[in-house]
Amino acid sequence: MIKKLLVIRFSALGDIAMTVPVVASFCSQYPDVEVTMLTSKMGEKIYRAVLPDVKNLSIRGCNPKVDYPGIPGLNRLFNELRAEKFDALADLHNVLRTQWLGLRFSFSHSLQASASIHKGRKDKRNLVNHRINWQLKSSIERYCDVFAGIGLPVTLNFEPKPLAVKEKQEFAVGIAPFAQHKGKVYPKELMQQVIDRLLESRNDLHIYLFGGPNEQTELEEWASRHPQRITNTAGKQTLGDDLKLMSQLDCMVSMDSANMHLASLVGCRVVSIWGATDIKAGFFGYRQNTADAISTDLDCRPCSIYGNKPCHKGTFECLYGIQPERIVRKVLD
Repeated sequence: MIKKLLVIRFSALGDIAMTVPVVASFCSQYPDVEVTMLTSKMGEKIYRAVLPDVKNLSIRGCNPKVDYPGIPGLNRLFNELRAEKFDALADLHNVLRTQWLGLRFSFSHSLQASASIHKGRKDKRNLVNHRINWQLKSSIERYCDVFAGIGLPVTLNFEPKPLAVKEKQEFAVGIAPFAQHKGKVYPKELMQQVIDRLLESRNDLHIYLFGGPNEQTELEEWASRHPQRITNTAGKQTLGDDLKLMSQLDCMVSMDSANMHLASLVGCRVVSIWGATDIKAGFFGYRQNTADAISTDLDCRPCSIYGNKPCHKGTFECLYGIQPERIVRKVLD
């Protein structure tokens, strides 16, 4: 009988956020199983903000590249984990680091069961090469499959809840205009048109800009165009503060990026913008409405799973073809 379970997912931020509904559902359905979530430092912050009171869940955050570098570091981490006498391992990452830990556990014969995520890479390649055109299994479903693989199937029952009560009587719109790769980023000049038209649409509308510390300066310039009605949060608050603010938004406008998933965890409606990538790849926000996903109907898209490939046409028509009015209308629906 499994009494202690180790769950691992180190990165990326959006992928970690998608583990939360699954782990939360598991903990509620198996209250007698002690769960340890091994994740990144940022992942730890997500879990502590969204799931602060789950009695059978412990969070352990680390930066494996820094805290446990190389094979010697991973061996040290394994020895620390083995000392906790886990009965099972659920690897939600399935990369070299986690594979090495799984291999060490296998050689130690200390686990009753272990399973790793199947990422469906072949289907994803076929999707972007246009050999198939159907909805692939979502990452969240793939995480559920891992728990089924250790004999503990989970049914999703996590209900996103706001972390804070709305403080101001305003129509609050969040905008997270950036993503890691160019193929996901709506052009700056068009996004500024979205902002201008949103502000023109309602006198009580206020915009909150979200981004990382390295985007603070640029977003300050954006906010300076309408200083009374735009607040830049980038580089000024913690991840927990971001989640609380997202709780109070009427809508979030986000790329296919981590902010879509973070907002989803706190029950915030997200209007998401999809360029080179597509919701068919399985990275859509938890319990978001597919009608709120905006994209262009082009034969060449999706051309990338992560948005990191160069545009075949060199025009990024998939993004430039989305008119600002479409986004504004969707936000105000």
